[in-house]
Amino acid sequence: MITRGRLTVALIVAALLAILVGAVLLSPRTSDEPLDPASAKSDGTRAVAQVLGQHGVDVTIVRRVTGLRDADVRGATVVLTRPQLLSKASLAATMAAAEQARRLVIVDADPTTVQALRLPVTDIEPLEDTPDSACNIEWLTSLRLSYADIDYAVSAHGRTCFGEGGHGAVAVLPAQGRAPETVVLGSRAALTNKTVIDDDNAAIALRTLGSTDRLVWFAPTIATADNPAAQGPKWPTWFHPAVWLAAAVVLVVMVWRGRRFGHLVVEPLQVVVPADETTRSRGQLYRKARDTTRAASVLRLATRGRLARYLGLSPNGRPETLVARTAQAAGTDPRRTGELLYGADPPDEATMTALAQDLQQLERQVRR
Repeated sequence: MITRGRLTVALIVAALLAILVGAVLLSPRTSDEPLDPASAKSDGTRAVAQVLGQHGVDVTIVRRVTGLRDADVRGATVVLTRPQLLSKASLAATMAAAEQARRLVIVDADPTTVQALRLPVTDIEPLEDTPDSACNIEWLTSLRLSYADIDYAVSAHGRTCFGEGGHGAVAVLPAQGRAPETVVLGSRAALTNKTVIDDDNAAIALRTLGSTDRLVWFAPTIATADNPAAQGPKWPTWFHPAVWLAAAVVLVVMVWRGRRFGHLVVEPLQVVVPADETTRSRGQLYRKARDTTRAASVLRLATRGRLARYLGLSPNGRPETLVARTAQAAGTDPRRTGELLYGADPPDEATMTALAQDLQQLERQVRR
């Protein structure tokens, strides 16, 4: 049997389920962080990840070092974007997890990253310009990079591209010891959605990341970052569940308290005041205040409204039309009719009384 209480509980449960479903549907399914392969924004890299997939490269995205450890990187390419979000320990762990990879690509590596990864890079300088096209890396020869952020100088064992004199925006460090071949890419423009189609950026990205049939993309985010210097204000883990719980409690209380108001009921008035008494009272107030102007204005406004309705005119129509139709219906002089309906204010009570009588007489003549 469906009772009112059961129906209320069912409605509350349905509302909570609707909130839960809405939260799931409204939660973003893509990332909005820079250099993220799941981001379709201008500074994201989803276009490169999708093109690699269309070329037969299996792209796997991981967010934490533990995910990189669990991924199969043997013979694959591992790319790390935004290394600044990782602590030195996590960077060292990244290098250890990528030991069996065919190639490790580090994007936008700063001095701290280079030091933590123990890369044989001898110098790092900001570039922020279109780099030189000189290149001694065979798979990048004859390509042109549109923009570079960092210029690297490497030891005699390394090679550089898009720079001169042992410098370049791209540096390739051969495999050494347990470290795989490492490519240091000092250009975000080669990967981001907005600039990947400029110059030969797309070809540079595909040749750098697509040399193997598998790519493990390590893309840490603000939420997974463990570098204290890169982390912004972080809400405690219980904050978001607490907000949803508080919203649900407020909703339940609103439904619960809303029932207490009940249905609207009609109550008899304690005192019934006839309309003619209120009209006389208002007239006496005007008389006591000697406000003939206000009283005449009320009388004229009421007369004009009644005449307009009787003659089938708009209550907000032009005064000339009302005066003409009223004079025609009453058989009176239009000038005198206009003075009665829109004339000057009466200076005293006697004139106001005469005006009231004339307005009443005019209305009678119209209705004859």
